[in-house]
Amino acid sequence: MGSTVARDLVKSKNVDKVLVCDADRNRLQTLTHVERSHKLSVKVHDVRRKDETVRLLKDFDVGVGALPHAFSEYAILSTIRAGLDFVDLIFGWRFGRTAIESAAKKKGITIIPACGLAPGLTNILAMAGAEELDKVDEVHIKVGGVPEKPKPPLNYRIVFSFEAVLEEYLRDARIIKHGRVIDVPALSGLETLSFPHPIGRCECFYTDGLSTLVQTMRNVREMDEKTIRWPGHVEQLRTLIECSLLDTKPVEFDNNHIVPRKFVSKLLSDKLMLGKERDLTLLRVDVLGKKRKRPVHHRYEMIDHYDAKHATTSMARTTAFPCSIAAQILGSGKIATKGVCPPELAFKNELREEFLGYLKERGLKITSKTI
Repeated sequence: MGSTVARDLVKSKNVDKVLVCDADRNRLQTLTHVERSHKLSVKVHDVRRKDETVRLLKDFDVGVGALPHAFSEYAILSTIRAGLDFVDLIFGWRFGRTAIESAAKKKGITIIPACGLAPGLTNILAMAGAEELDKVDEVHIKVGGVPEKPKPPLNYRIVFSFEAVLEEYLRDARIIKHGRVIDVPALSGLETLSFPHPIGRCECFYTDGLSTLVQTMRNVREMDEKTIRWPGHVEQLRTLIECSLLDTKPVEFDNNHIVPRKFVSKLLSDKLMLGKERDLTLLRVDVLGKKRKRPVHHRYEMIDHYDAKHATTSMARTTAFPCSIAAQILGSGKIATKGVCPPELAFKNELREEFLGYLKERGLKITSKTI
């Protein structure tokens, strides 16, 4: 995801230079081999070296975080120290939004969290539908990345960290039910849905992807996010869970202590890597409510495919492009809000149209209709 963000930034006429930092030298070498540009430089760097991170950041106008949760926190704190605007792919720093927001406001900077595909683009579309209504009753987000053709094991292929995928499957999901914020078990709420041929029938289930929408969209009766997979995926995952194969408590085996989840993750990671297969991304956002006292149902939908020309997965495209576009708009000075500004609030009205226009230029086609 980070590499695709960097490649998109480099291609922008509004960007003068891009520095990519990673602790993995091989990743950086792969990036420079694929993207040859005088704008691009790379550096082997551990973001936990906070003083050095701050020095690096001070040479730039906007920072972008494409890091696991534990490391993203270091980036956020260094960003604030450096006084730099920042766009992050995640949200949920252990320091808490209040502390981060207070520090960012004091520094006069803007931090846009959770600005990828989901959360991110899904939040922006949900708010777009809500603003077309006088009263919002329901918001239902369904999104997921799958291989173009399902095949064993699990009818799934990995396009990012398998540990992150497992975390989605095991963490309770926060939703709104009957006007109340509640937590429901992950993998629950299983239902089927269909997309146009040749995709056809899929399944989806609750995951914890509403992010900031729980705070920014109030007085909604029902709101949830579900992850889309090929049929049969949830049943197979539940088998692993019921057999304790995803437990994190060590078990003793042959005079060794083994964590089942780590062991299974190691075994499955290689088998589930996308490899030469192609992926696709499915998205549907439904917003229901009333306009002039009449029921209205707005639907946004996107089907995106693997980019063979640039050898880029659909999940990388649909996650990285929103992040890159957000960073460029933020760098242009068009977002006046200081502190933590969720994407659904950062990109409203004209800025939302500009944001969606840039996505369309990159081949992400979002359809909208009133049902």
